[in-house]
Amino acid sequence: MKCWYCEEDARACCTFCGRFVCKDHYKPMSSFLAIYVGANNTPKALAVANVIWCGECEPQPEPIAMPELY
Repeated sequence: MKCWYCEEDARACCTFCGRFVCKDHYKPMSSFLAIYVGANNTPKALAVANVIWCGECEPQPEPIAMPELY
């Protein structure tokens, strides 16, 4: 695969959208793996820092409601 920006050989895939990027064009960003309710009804999250981000896509800061799935 080729880099989304420069057509050089890609080194990684964006965690959020799947675009491929080379080592010069990736950007680090944090991502959640899972969110759950723990003891005492406290929301908890498993997060990973420095995941690959292409810098082009726009991960949304808030969850998007999808009631049609129920």
